Amino acid sequence: MKTEFKKKECIKHINLLNSNFFEDTKGCGVWWNTKEKLWETYPHILQHQDSLKNLFGGVRRDVLAYFNEYDIAWWRENEDRYFPTGHLLSSQIHCLNHLFALRNDKDAVLAILNHVTEMGFDEVLPSSLDRDGGYIAFEFAYKNNEILGETDKGARRGVLCTSIDAMIVARKGKDKWLIPIEWKYTESYEKEDKTNDTRLNRYGAGIIESRRLKTPENGVAHSIYFQEPSYELMRQTILTEGLINRGLANNMFHLVVIPERNKVLRDAVEKEFVPMLEPNSKFRIIDPQSLLSPLESNAKYKDLITYLKTRYW
Repeated sequence: MKTEFKKKECIKHINLLNSNFFEDTKGCGVWWNTKEKLWETYPHILQHQDSLKNLFGGVRRDVLAYFNEYDIAWWRENEDRYFPTGHLLSSQIHCLNHLFALRNDKDAVLAILNHVTEMGFDEVLPSSLDRDGGYIAFEFAYKNNEILGETDKGARRGVLCTSIDAMIVARKGKDKWLIPIEWKYTESYEKEDKTNDTRLNRYGAGIIESRRLKTPENGVAHSIYFQEPSYELMRQTILTEGLINRGLANNMFHLVVIPERNKVLRDAVEKEFVPMLEPNSKFRIIDPQSLLSPLESNAKYKDLITYLKTRYW
């Protein structure tokens, strides 16, 4: 479903492309249409040789090294056969462009986290999943086969398993908190019931046992939990709860980043998923510009903020 917001963002990016914002790159890149099983071209997709320029210039080499080091899948890398994607409206690219530049800056990560959660965390902690000491882990997945029963062949971070777009670990007093972040951009969803036996076997018990998710009155099958965007948020919830149950943390605060102008998606989360949360569950929807607002006066991030304002905000 193509919303007015997505149409406007598409036009905006084509105009930026034509104004050389993306460094003399060209549009009309190839795109594999999975439904029609054929290659197509679109003006808002960079040609494959230029796709790296979809990322903010200050992080390109580091992002590539990070994804390679931890064997993380790029969105649609199997379908389109090159990566990162040249799709200018990709939410994966949107997330990386906003957050990757600050993943090694402890103070910056803490500032945006306390701004959005109002929790007064004492510090953020290095990711236990990555080995480089960064404070944000991207495409986070951890023992999904054990916690969620996800056993698909070829599964790895970012593909064929529940992957959280970004994960931060924070400390408040003696308690360790997990902050899973789901990152959306122009997405909207048709109402499709994803219920099947495999998914019920994987996630049904986790929903019923969850301390954050309410069990639907008419049962788990065919409930809102098996319709997007709740389907994804449900899986992230029970994955994070599984980590807490294993003693890796004490609590969680779930963040969902959605631009304010994407009213269709924000309304869907507010009206469909939020009512299914138990009282006092820590959950918040935030606009990306608001999330990074504590850094707007930070000289260190002047170029990043200028880039984000021009391209997205």
